[in-house]
Amino acid sequence: MADSVAGRAGGEGFARWLRSTSELHLKQAAQAELARRYGGRIPPPPRGAAVFWLKIFAPTYHRLPAVLRSAIIARLPGSHRQAWTYPDRPSGPAV
Repeated sequence: MADSVAGRAGGEGFARWLRSTSELHLKQAAQAELARRYGGRIPPPPRGAAVFWLKIFAPTYHRLPAVLRSAIIARLPGSHRQAWTYPDRPSGPAV
């Protein structure tokens, strides 16, 4: 999580940072929950900005309905908004 928002231009830099940071902390929250549930090694308590991500963001994210989560993600710039094209299907015999 060495990335910093400072010095980045445009919304795509912020959206990329937001996505990578949220993915990291959602993954850490899931790992901590599995450790608690199945008796694994529980990670140390969060410090600094990680307190927000693990104690506020992750639980709130999981309580949101999937439709609302999808709508929020669709509004952010990023690769998920690209219009993918399919290659033309070849005509004629394959051999």
